[in-house]
Amino acid sequence: MTLPMPVHPGAWRTRGISVDGVKVALPPRVVVLNAATGRAPRLLGMSTLLTRLPIAALVLALVPALAACSDDDDAAPEPAVHTADNGDVFNDVDADFATGLVQHHALALVLVDLTRGADVSPEVTALAEDILATESLEIETLTDWLAVWDVPAPETIRDHANAGHGDHGDHGDQGNTLSLDGEIPGGDLPGMPSTDELTELLSLRGDEFEQRWLELMITHHEGAIEIADQEIEDGTYSPAVDLAEAVREAQLAQVEQMKSLLEG
Repeated sequence: MTLPMPVHPGAWRTRGISVDGVKVALPPRVVVLNAATGRAPRLLGMSTLLTRLPIAALVLALVPALAACSDDDDAAPEPAVHTADNGDVFNDVDADFATGLVQHHALALVLVDLTRGADVSPEVTALAEDILATESLEIETLTDWLAVWDVPAPETIRDHANAGHGDHGDHGDQGNTLSLDGEIPGGDLPGMPSTDELTELLSLRGDEFEQRWLELMITHHEGAIEIADQEIEDGTYSPAVDLAEAVREAQLAQVEQMKSLLEG
């Protein structure tokens, strides 16, 4: 054990320096003596001290630097940027947005088709017509961009579905039937209903049909908002970002409208 010893002869040592041949005394320093041996401890140089640092301490000191390197390695690469023949500059996020939203909107239009002739409220009919008018124009715009960018237009559910007027149930209601051929194109996009959910919808009538239709359309709109948010965050093509913001605003408003209809 090392203890500070009382001041006694030998506990103080005079230090000094030589200036132009004259020795100048400096204030004394206290030397802490070892209580067992009466000797001053040996001072360690910096190199010796470093070699005696615990390995764990060195590892802890390196952790922040290693973490920073790991973060750099895990960072997602920037989306590839392209220039179309007409000078449009767009990236892969823009192309994915246009492709995905064409498929997504096409499903919404199929849901709109299913309300034609069905026993739904005037409010749902008006909402469906609003969706049809807005999203049809947006599909045209998105398809035009894809053509200019030389990106193939995607298949949609409308390429594989046959929606037409027919018997909607054993009550004699005139509604729509929907024949699906295989998987729904873009079925992995957020908010897209499954084939089973669409089949279930077709089996319903009246208030049950309207309620389920609203539920599916709310989920579908929330998926469109998610697609729009991705474009707003990472897109490069300004008109596409502007469209994404418009889609987000319109779909949020319609979601609130549909929730009110469900509660009413």
